[in-house]
Amino acid sequence: MTPNIEDPVITLSGIFVSILQIAVAFFGGLFLWLSIMAFNGHAMINMLLEMADEPGHVNPEEMFFAGIVLSALFLACIVVFFVLKYLRKVVNREINSRPPMY
Repeated sequence: MTPNIEDPVITLSGIFVSILQIAVAFFGGLFLWLSIMAFNGHAMINMLLEMADEPGHVNPEEMFFAGIVLSALFLACIVVFFVLKYLRKVVNREINSRPPMY
C-alpha cells in the first residue's frame, strides 16, 4: 500500500491566501491610520511645512478629499479581506473533499 499523496498546489494556494490576508489586513490598517491623520492632521502638516520653510500650505478641502480617498481604500481592503476569507473556505473545502490518492 502506498502512502497518501497530497496535491502541493492546493497546500500552496492555502498558504498564498493566508499571506494575502495578512498583507490586506496590514494595508487596511495603514489606510485607516492615514485617513485619520488626513482628517485630523491639517494643522500639523501646515506646521511642518512652516518649519521646513516651504512656501505652500495645504487646504482643508484637499485634506478632506485625501481622507475620503484613503477611507475608500480602507473599505476596499475590508472587502478584499472577506473575499480572501471566502477563498480560504473554498480551498479548505477542496482539501477536505478530495479522495485520498494511492
